[in-house]
Amino acid sequence: MDVKTLTFESAPEYRHLEGAPVAFFCAEYAFDEDSSMCAGGLGVLAGDFILESADEGLPFVAIGLWYGGPKSPIRTKEFTLIEKDGVPVVVEVPCGEEVVKARVWAHRFGKSVYLLLLDTNILENSPENQVVTEHLYDSNLETRLKQGLLLGIGGVRLLSQLGITPSIYHLNEGHTAFAGFELIVERMANDGTGNVEAALASIKERVTATKHTIFSIAGFSMDEDKFVLLVGPYCKKNNISVRDIFKLGEDKNVEKVFSTTQFLLNCAQRQNGVSVLHTVFEKLAHPESVLFPITNGVYQKRWQAEAWLRGLKGETRLADETMWEIKQNLRKRLVNFVAKKTGVRLDPDACTIVWARRFTKYKRPKLLFSDPPRLKNLCAHSAKVQFIISGEAHESDVAGQKMVDEIKAITKNPVFNNHVVYLEDYSITVATELALGADVWLNTPERGFEACGTSGMKAGLNGALEASVSDGWINEVDWSNIGFILSENDTAQSVYDTLEKEIIPLFYVRSPKGLPLEWIRRMRDTQSIVESGFTAKRMLHDYLTKAYMVLK
Repeated sequence: MDVKTLTFESAPEYRHLEGAPVAFFCAEYAFDEDSSMCAGGLGVLAGDFILESADEGLPFVAIGLWYGGPKSPIRTKEFTLIEKDGVPVVVEVPCGEEVVKARVWAHRFGKSVYLLLLDTNILENSPENQVVTEHLYDSNLETRLKQGLLLGIGGVRLLSQLGITPSIYHLNEGHTAFAGFELIVERMANDGTGNVEAALASIKERVTATKHTIFSIAGFSMDEDKFVLLVGPYCKKNNISVRDIFKLGEDKNVEKVFSTTQFLLNCAQRQNGVSVLHTVFEKLAHPESVLFPITNGVYQKRWQAEAWLRGLKGETRLADETMWEIKQNLRKRLVNFVAKKTGVRLDPDACTIVWARRFTKYKRPKLLFSDPPRLKNLCAHSAKVQFIISGEAHESDVAGQKMVDEIKAITKNPVFNNHVVYLEDYSITVATELALGADVWLNTPERGFEACGTSGMKAGLNGALEASVSDGWINEVDWSNIGFILSENDTAQSVYDTLEKEIIPLFYVRSPKGLPLEWIRRMRDTQSIVESGFTAKRMLHDYLTKAYMVLK
């Protein structure tokens, strides 16, 4: 792809942004089965953001890193190198006393959106720097820091090299914070002054920062000496006080420690969280927080089965019989998918409960198995119920990996045969099949730690009922007589009680025609809630009007 062909063709309402697109920075993106590009919900959300922007015709350029090096056959089929006059564009990024170079892979979505990924696997780099972009969230701190500089400084420099002047820079999590640093450097160079404070005030209006989690792990920290080694030479070259830059990111709780998350927030005029409750708990944890909420949403075309639209046949409302037929077919499809992946044959007509997401402590994946005898009795009940568990932990998350192994062992217990199954190799395809086929979407986080929880939205689009602690987006809806809110105080007991006394009995209450009419009503209401308030279309509009401030 030549630089000259990198143009934005927008919808009429965004014509004024064709020369000034939204620039979206994120450490991960998820579109396909290449797990090297994504660790969890952030990457999937970023993918939904791109797809919705393309549908809307919004001029939008997303910046990220190309993980996996040459071992990415999926992406090399879809991405092309950006070239200028037949020569690959190379971005140079200062990292301490050395310079790391990166080529750029591009993919176009629709006519108005580009995803640009920086790749250090080129011969111009030392062997050590060729693998900087080999692994997402590399466990080596030195490499992780270089990734942050490459994404932030390199991303801003790339846009400048391509002649793109964004109207807004949307920085997601502390991983992207050094984009703010490069914007300050650019501003000071243009102004010809060494005043960091004035440069910061100038660039902030064009920066929006989003925190997607309450945890500090969404960025990284380093002591002052390490920070000086990393960015000191670049500051010196540009006559900038390294101490002034350090102070913008100095951890409020730990002296002489630089936090990329703190730096990110200080560089942005507008700062948001990803649900109303997320901002509340951020305020409790950090009284100085000024985050406002823009609740996440999901890309409907990606996550909702086409059968729901086809079933309308020109009508505005699906008949009860049609809704149930679609759900039964989707459940059977899921059962066949599980059988093919695991060899376990589940019941295509049984109430199917799904717990699927990243394995980490606060999500409490083992909670369902806290009382094995009770779970055994539940599975042996005359009204059939079955459970599918799926998810992975990041390779550097030792505790998460241990939980995965423990869950695998539990599900192989003969007492749970054909009732409880662990689905390995969690991926976009697996997540989609689970969201389409589930009857109930089980969510058991410690309240206050699930910033949003978009997996429940995806399942809800397909008629799954929500059984969840009231956290994240779930807290924004009155689920009375629609879903099932689990107690935050004794969630394990609440899960078992709710399954035994509410969910399973309700699923098997049938009309003379064999339809679970009350269950279908709840399916319909759940779909309506997600479709009307929790799609990527609504989310993007909120960013445009509340954070980007670019609409005329």
